[in-house]
Amino acid sequence: MLDMMPMTYEQTKLLEGVFPHALGQLGEPDPRTDPLAAYRYLRTRRNVMEEAARQRPMMRIYDGSMNYVGHLNGELSGSCEELMTDSGKANAAIRFDNHMGDYLLNQTKIHEDLHLVIDPIPTQRTWRTRWGGKITGLVGRKDSRGVHTIELEAISNREHAKHLLFGANPIFPPEVQLPKMWVLPGNTRTILAISMFINLARLFWPALSIPTNVFNPAGWINPFGVDALLNLDPLAWPLQVCFVNAGIDQSRTTALGATWTDWHTTMDPLLQDAGVVFRAHTWLTEDEDSCHQELADVAKLLGPFNAPIQQVIRPRRNCIAFGLYDESGRDGPTGTAFDGIINAAAVTVADLLSPILVNVDTGETYQGEPIEEATGEERSTIIERLAGVGKRPPKVIWWEGQHSGIIESERRLHKGPVKTIMTGGRSPSIINQAQTFAIRYGLSQLAQVINYGLGAYEQYGVEGLDNLYQGQLDNVLFAWQRFTDPVRGLFTGDMAFQEHFERGGGVAYVLSSVLTIRVGHYKTRAWQGFTCKVVNGRPHLVDVDIHLGQRAGFEQDHIIFVDQLTAIKREWDRDTPVTVGMAIGDDRDR
Repeated sequence: MLDMMPMTYEQTKLLEGVFPHALGQLGEPDPRTDPLAAYRYLRTRRNVMEEAARQRPMMRIYDGSMNYVGHLNGELSGSCEELMTDSGKANAAIRFDNHMGDYLLNQTKIHEDLHLVIDPIPTQRTWRTRWGGKITGLVGRKDSRGVHTIELEAISNREHAKHLLFGANPIFPPEVQLPKMWVLPGNTRTILAISMFINLARLFWPALSIPTNVFNPAGWINPFGVDALLNLDPLAWPLQVCFVNAGIDQSRTTALGATWTDWHTTMDPLLQDAGVVFRAHTWLTEDEDSCHQELADVAKLLGPFNAPIQQVIRPRRNCIAFGLYDESGRDGPTGTAFDGIINAAAVTVADLLSPILVNVDTGETYQGEPIEEATGEERSTIIERLAGVGKRPPKVIWWEGQHSGIIESERRLHKGPVKTIMTGGRSPSIINQAQTFAIRYGLSQLAQVINYGLGAYEQYGVEGLDNLYQGQLDNVLFAWQRFTDPVRGLFTGDMAFQEHFERGGGVAYVLSSVLTIRVGHYKTRAWQGFTCKVVNGRPHLVDVDIHLGQRAGFEQDHIIFVDQLTAIKREWDRDTPVTVGMAIGDDRDR
């Protein structure tokens, strides 16, 4: 009798070699040895990326503490917009019989926060491209046909910047503020990250949140509870600041001054001036990597300790992470923070010499086409290039042509600059104090005993005369400050607009007044406005080839105009696939 051995059926082994391997399964084809396979690989990879971008975004609902509630499926329509310089918005409409309808409209109290999280590409979810925001409105609507719908309105998490303050002295309670103003010089990304971190510590870190609320008992709720103790770890805060490596921060050197002003208003002129982009990311525990990327890059230098450190530097919870990115397009000769000083010096000198050296044709070209910055004034870049901090050509350019992805492009010239900028209203405190001391001291001397050689006598009726002065001459000396731009006076002519008053802090000849004059000078300049709308995927894909705030170029009349990607908007509904709109440049009064 034959010994029958058990047999196993190995389908993969039996079918091995029957079908050709998948494209790219064995690695990227070599275009030198197999150019057709390389072409097919690139073409297929491009098709996969384009089809992935056409997926309907994934929408999820989270509660006020960013705990997952449920998916928002079957929406009738939806849209989300992210802006570079302000808070974007999102909208969605669902039927009331949607599985989330009753929860949204009836099971949450009006004062309970809800959050909307949208992943543009559901198969590639990451904090870098995720849209997150707070639901600010819910509308239950029943139309004449009896159709009951719910409409959601949300505003992006960047709105938090309008509801967070830079304290004059964030480590003391508001009732005791010395010094009276928060002033921090340094490279833009570094000083903003430090200032934001300290002010978040004032809110969440128990060692600071308790003493800074000593006169605010309502702020003592649960000071020693589990949540508060967890907040001893900054990675457990609900709001976090993405780590900035100060040693390699090449953003422009500047100074931050604030006295309990909101982040958005305080940062806006600094961000515009330095070309830095502020973003509010929504980080979830499902994300593969940490939002503190510059800290992760440092950890990679530690070799065998890299893997455990990468896990340690991950946030402990779902959170909102504020990131600062240098998208000015400028490099530096040293690759260190010292480049920020070179940047500021070169740009300042260039601004002063531009009236002498300015030339519309800067000599900068890319593939034979001249490059022009879509930032406003014509200015020379010779000094910047000599200092090694000139701007690089953009990596992404939409070219004119029959198959171009440009929908429309506009160029607008705004003329009529103002010659003189004025600010002020009050003298610096040291001027008023010195003046008061001098006058009161002089009056008090009249009451001194005077020796006429025959004896000591006191002048009758002069005791207490120093109290007659009660600040009558305050805000007389150095209370107003003016700056006249000689270049504008030279080119505008006799009929130029003469004066503009910029309010600012209302004190002349202090640090804030210099910044106020600079803001007024910027507002009243002659400038060019450029905007361009393009089609996603022709040929560049948003969030793949280019991200919000990065520099991009578009060709118009054989000139490449370069500016930042200022807006990204996605729209879809039941009958229309996802469409993505982008805007390059900005036409606001900046």
